[in-house]
Amino acid sequence: MKVLVVKPGKVLLAGTASALLLTGAVLGSLALVSALRGERAEAYGKNSVGSLAWYFAEGYTGPGFEEWICIFNPPAEVGGSGRVAFVSLMYYGPNGKIGGQNYQMEPGQRISVNINQELKQDYNYVGDVSVAVLSWANNAPVICERAMYFNHRGQVAGGSQTLGYEEAEVSAPPY
Repeated sequence: MKVLVVKPGKVLLAGTASALLLTGAVLGSLALVSALRGERAEAYGKNSVGSLAWYFAEGYTGPGFEEWICIFNPPAEVGGSGRVAFVSLMYYGPNGKIGGQNYQMEPGQRISVNINQELKQDYNYVGDVSVAVLSWANNAPVICERAMYFNHRGQVAGGSQTLGYEEAEVSAPPY
C-alpha cells in the first residue's frame, strides 16, 4: 500500500486498490477483536477462523523503524480449530532467505514477535524484510497481522498495521 505523509497525523491513500486493502485490514482487525472478546466469529467458506499461511511482502527493520508480527491461535469456542498450532516465521531480504524461527502455540494463545530483535540477534541483519508465517502442522489456522512503528528522522512518527496475504493450505514444514 502506498502512503503519502502530508503532515503528522494526516495520511493520503492512493487509489481504489489501497482503499480495498484498508477495508480488508479493518474487517480483519474487527474479527480479531471479536475473537479476543470471546464472541464467536463468522468464518465464510472455512471450517475455522484464520489461515495456514500469511505473507507480508513489505517490512523494514532499519533505524527509526520497529516491526512486529502478531499471531493469535483462536480457541474452538470463538471459531478456531482448538488445536495446538506449530508456526514458523521465515524471513527474506533482498538477497533471498535470511532465516526463520519456530513457535508452538496453544489454543487461545497470542504472541508478538519483534522482527527487529530476532533478525539482529539471530542473523545480525538490519534492513528490508519480507515475512512468511506458516502454520504447517496439525491443521490449526491462525490469525496474523504486521504492526510497524516509525520515527523517521525524528520528524514524522506513527505506525501502521496490516493483515498479510493469506493462503489456505501449507503442504510441508518450511525447514
